[in-house]
Amino acid sequence: MPKVSHRRHHHTAQHERGNLFSVLFHINAISQIYHYHMTPEMTVYALKSIRDLVFMGIELLTENTMIQVISLKAHNRTPLRDLAEEYLSNENRSFVEFAYIGEETYQVETNSVLFLWIFYCFLHGPTGLKVLQKGVRCLTLARALRVITFSLTILPNPNPKCKFTGPVDPLNLSPGKVHIEKKRFEIFVPFLGGACNDLLYSGHVIVYTISALAVTILCSSYPYAILRFFIRVFIWTQVIQRMIRAVIELHHYSVDMFLGLCVTLLMWHAEVLYYDLPTPPQPLYPHLKKLLFPFDHDGVVDRYVEQFTLVYKHFKRQPMRTLASLIQHHDIAFPAKIRMKQI
Repeated sequence: MPKVSHRRHHHTAQHERGNLFSVLFHINAISQIYHYHMTPEMTVYALKSIRDLVFMGIELLTENTMIQVISLKAHNRTPLRDLAEEYLSNENRSFVEFAYIGEETYQVETNSVLFLWIFYCFLHGPTGLKVLQKGVRCLTLARALRVITFSLTILPNPNPKCKFTGPVDPLNLSPGKVHIEKKRFEIFVPFLGGACNDLLYSGHVIVYTISALAVTILCSSYPYAILRFFIRVFIWTQVIQRMIRAVIELHHYSVDMFLGLCVTLLMWHAEVLYYDLPTPPQPLYPHLKKLLFPFDHDGVVDRYVEQFTLVYKHFKRQPMRTLASLIQHHDIAFPAKIRMKQI
C-alpha cells in the first residue's frame, strides 16, 4: 500500500486552509459591501423584485419552448380567412398608409419598446417603480395565459410560407425569416421571436398595451391638460399602428391582436397583481443614497439633489418660465433657505 509523504500531506493541509481563508475573506467583503450599501428595507424590496423577475424568466423560457413544440405539430397550413386583414390591406389603402406613419422616426422595435418602458418608469421615482412592478406581473400572467390558449388549439399561420422545422431550443428567439408578397406592397419581415403557431393571442400587443398603460398613468402628474392629452393620444395611436402592421404583415390574425389587447387591459385590474407586490421604501432617497453614495459625508450629493428637486418643482408649476430662465440665466432664483424634498 503506497504511503503519502509527510511533505505532501502538509502541502495539502496548507492548500485547504488557504481556500478556507479565501472563502472567509470573500464572505467578509460581501458583508461589508452589504453593510455600507444596503438598508433592510431596500433588501426586502430587492429580494421581492428578484423573485418576480425569476418567475418572469421561467415563464418566458417555458413560452418559447412551447411555441416551438406546437409549431412542429402536424396541422393544416391553409390560412384562415381574416376579414379585417382583407379590409385593411386590400379595400382601404389609407389604413396601411396610416400604420406606417413614423416608421423611420418614432416607431421602434419591440425590444426597444421594452427598454423605453422600463426607462420611463424609472424616471418617475417610486410611483414609476410601482407601475413597473405591476407591469412585470401583468406581463408574466398575460403571457402565461397565452401559452395555454395557443397550445389548446393550433391555428395555421396567416402566412402559408411560414414553416418551423426545429430543433426545439428555448434560447432561440429568432427561428427564421419570411418573405411576404401582397397585392399592393412587398416587405421583408423578420420573425420577432417564436416560430409559426404562437398566434392566439399576440404576445407583442401585451408589451405595447402595458407600455401605453404605464405612460397613461405616469403622465397624469404633468402640467397642462393639453400636454397630457397629446401624450396619451400619441402613445395609444402607436399601439393601434402596431396592431394594424402585425395584421397586414401576416404576423397575426386580427383576432389575435384584438384579444391580446382586451386580455391585457382586463388583467391590469386583477387583484392578484397587488398580492405581495414589491413596494419601494419610503422615502426612497436615503436608501438610494446609501446604495450609490455611502461615503458622501460632506453632503455634496444632497446639495445636487436639492437643486434638481427645486428645478423639477418649478418646472411642474411653470414649465415654460422655468425653461426660459434656464436658457437665459443658466440658473433659477431659489429661496435663501431650502429643505431637502424627500423623494
